[in-house]
Amino acid sequence: MISMATDLLQRLLRPYRGLPHTVYIQIVSCLIINMGGMAKLFLPLYLHESYAVPYAWVGLMLSAYGLGALVGSYRGGSLSDRYDSRILAKVFMALAAVSLLLLSLPIPLWLFTPVLVLSGLSDGAFRPVNQRLALEPCPPARRAQAQGMLRVAFNLGFAVSGITGGFLAQYGYHWVYLSDAVAAFGATLWMVFAYRHFSVALGPSAPNKPANGSHLQSPWSDKVFLRMLVGLCIATAVFDQMYSTLGLFLRQHYHLGPQWLGYLFSLNGLMIVTLQVPIARRINRWGIGRCAQSGIALSGISYLVLLLGNGPFWALLMTVTISIGELLQSPAMVQLVMMRSEGRLRGRYMGLFNAAWAGRTLYAPAIGTWVYGTAGSTVLWLGCAVAALLAILLQRRPIQIILEPPTV
Repeated sequence: MISMATDLLQRLLRPYRGLPHTVYIQIVSCLIINMGGMAKLFLPLYLHESYAVPYAWVGLMLSAYGLGALVGSYRGGSLSDRYDSRILAKVFMALAAVSLLLLSLPIPLWLFTPVLVLSGLSDGAFRPVNQRLALEPCPPARRAQAQGMLRVAFNLGFAVSGITGGFLAQYGYHWVYLSDAVAAFGATLWMVFAYRHFSVALGPSAPNKPANGSHLQSPWSDKVFLRMLVGLCIATAVFDQMYSTLGLFLRQHYHLGPQWLGYLFSLNGLMIVTLQVPIARRINRWGIGRCAQSGIALSGISYLVLLLGNGPFWALLMTVTISIGELLQSPAMVQLVMMRSEGRLRGRYMGLFNAAWAGRTLYAPAIGTWVYGTAGSTVLWLGCAVAALLAILLQRRPIQIILEPPTV
């Protein structure tokens, strides 16, 4: 019995073994920071209840964070082409901790916007550096697996923070921000310790990073990559409706309480935690391009499921469908970016990719809620399916080019 249990445990752990040390360092960093307390999700309530900010102004103040994250995503990636990514990761995480600590204090309202911009800048800048440190040292065949492990760490931390954040919010929202600040400082200290005590190789692409980056191609001059990103911007706008308009639809049309939105997000997180690594390990076998495009297609199809009936079953089926799409698309897209950026200014490529992903928060909720409010849910869900098809068509040729064997 003990032998069988040991064999089972070894099989379960096998997919997580054998990766470079820096992968595990960044996975632990993601887990620590995301266990802090979901501070950003409590920001609207914090501003409205503690500072009496009207809802309209709350939205504008939240966009300051989104703008900072958008700019920070690209700048963080571009800086990693010039400076050691390990140092940048510590600096950005420390800045995130400082901004969260400021938000936990009774600062005047006028100071919130610049602090939110700083928070967005530091969070956005950390993401491409975090991905680069975790993925670049890996063999190409295992990069999707490393990306999957990052996503598992993120969602595990998110699940824990849902409990800690809700508990601390009962005693005051400032405790949530303080908890998040402590987690960010903890992640910073972990990286300082880990990179000092574990031998870390920056990967085969590290020697290609010149001091000035002048002779390597920038993503801004790469039409193939830019076209793929245009498709990504459309695809992420479709996916984002899960966070913005889905709750309105469930309440108005399915007459489900707000707790159901929590159930659906819990299901999404559970699927990512349990399935992301096994799926990521098979991305190369199934076909990177096929997985990327299938993921977008499933996102569009998932909203059509909502038109088939009424009740919790259809909401659950929609969540399962869009989650499978997310499980396929995310590691495949990162693989494509890593492949396209080989021998180029990888930091800028990763930064622009993350900026495109983060930028959806500036337009997707506004477009979705406007269509929902003016034309209704049926038009919105049909529009999501059409938009997903458009994204697939835009990305089809760029993906083919990226996957073509290099000419000798």
